[in-house]
Amino acid sequence: MASVITDHPPQRLAAELAELLRVDWRTVWSGLPEGEAELAAWCAGSGWTPLWPQSGLWVRTPAGGRLHLAAAGGPGRPVTRASYTAWKVTADTPAQDAEVLAVALDRYTAHLTQLATALGAPGWEGAWDSPDFPEPPAPGRWASAADRLEHRSPYRLAQWRYANPLAPVIALTLNHRPGGYAGGATLTLTFHGPPDPAPATGPGWLL
Repeated sequence: MASVITDHPPQRLAAELAELLRVDWRTVWSGLPEGEAELAAWCAGSGWTPLWPQSGLWVRTPAGGRLHLAAAGGPGRPVTRASYTAWKVTADTPAQDAEVLAVALDRYTAHLTQLATALGAPGWEGAWDSPDFPEPPAPGRWASAADRLEHRSPYRLAQWRYANPLAPVIALTLNHRPGGYAGGATLTLTFHGPPDPAPATGPGWLL
């Protein structure tokens, strides 16, 4: 049977969203400081507790969740996004793909309804094959049009953009990977910031 990795209900996502909306994102985008004490103080400003570095930093949020702050190249590099995984399931066999996707779409709808209560209707929402699928907030945030159409990723997307250029772009994405082992589906809430002006190159930095 499929394996549930993460399963947070919509109410939990709403609690995480409420905390994230209070964050001073301009300070976050400026980058992770060097030094353990400096990093702890920087995290405390957003109510976070540092956990471990990995392609940036994982932190514990005030609502008890784990948030990934993506940054390439270690301390001093800009943070480009903050991601919270609301739901994740892996499939053990290809025969489970249809069932996993059906449950994933149900979870996506429930979480989207909860987010819309707090944020209003998304500026854009749709599926991987929508002809007007939006461009990502910055290069590499999700697949190019060709890759998206080939791999159906993101499978569904809801996006909120704001007139303030310093405001994060908020996205709820459903990714579905068919094929059994290592396949499955993931539902993620992400706050996207400005692109890194000198992004890391080479394969695998954000695996």
